[in-house]
Amino acid sequence: MNVKHLALLNTVIVILLSWYISTEILTEREVINFYSTQLSYEQIEQMLISQKKWEWVGYVFIPVFYLLKLSLVTLCIYTGVLLLNIKSMNWSKVFGAVVVADMIFLIPALIKMVWFTFQADYTLEDVQYFLPGSMLNIFEPKQLEQWLVYPIQSVNIWELLFFIALAFGLKKYLDGDFSRSMGLVVSTYGVGLVVWIVFVTFLTLNFT
Repeated sequence: MNVKHLALLNTVIVILLSWYISTEILTEREVINFYSTQLSYEQIEQMLISQKKWEWVGYVFIPVFYLLKLSLVTLCIYTGVLLLNIKSMNWSKVFGAVVVADMIFLIPALIKMVWFTFQADYTLEDVQYFLPGSMLNIFEPKQLEQWLVYPIQSVNIWELLFFIALAFGLKKYLDGDFSRSMGLVVSTYGVGLVVWIVFVTFLTLNFT
């Protein structure tokens, strides 16, 4: 299976997972229960109608956001490749390694789907904060400052596995030197990830 087909497969799986979670897990009951103390029933009903009307837009944009994510990760690493003048790598090779490594993130999404499928009692916030293997599980999310949730949630086993998988995917272009490829990943994607976390935290602080 080539990179394009793999990226397409990943996109289809993400769309199916999103559809299942939004229709079978985040049901109207959970939405009504969550907003019942904040909005009137009429307001909630109007929100649900609007949500159903425009939900197709979210599915349409999933491939766009997915491709954007892959491209930004590739851009981070390829910038390092250019700065270090690594002749054995080009954009397509880096992009291919990113696509393969990104499949790691399907695992927590599948776990989330299975977990809540067999849970009888949960809330909208439970679904929102659920990420197995995350440092957030040590804390009670509802008691944390809102701006702390995303940075803490970002420290998780899946990001670590993504780093490792990406380094393994790139090492063949660096004479099989895993430490060198890991150094490239950490100094490029790692820095980009930290900048992104800081950016999201800044937005959260200023708009909540």
